[in-house]
Amino acid sequence: MAKLRVHNFSISIDGYAAGPNQTLETPMGVGGESLHTWMFKTLFWHDMVGKEGGDEGIDNTFAMEGDERIGATIMGRNM
Repeated sequence: MAKLRVHNFSISIDGYAAGPNQTLETPMGVGGESLHTWMFKTLFWHDMVGKEGGDEGIDNTFAMEGDERIGATIMGRNM
């Protein structure tokens, strides 16, 4: 039986995972990147994009653990 695991997913307090008006130019919608500011500060993110530094706190721990044993990432048009 297949298993699905959602990991490193950001959602606003009112239930949105992207900003409004998604387009090819703004794939996360207008203001959508603001949902992910917690991730952009982590050592995990910095390592992933080839930058130095980054915080090693609890957000980093969750991001690192959320990426363990991942075989594939499935993304759709609005992802």
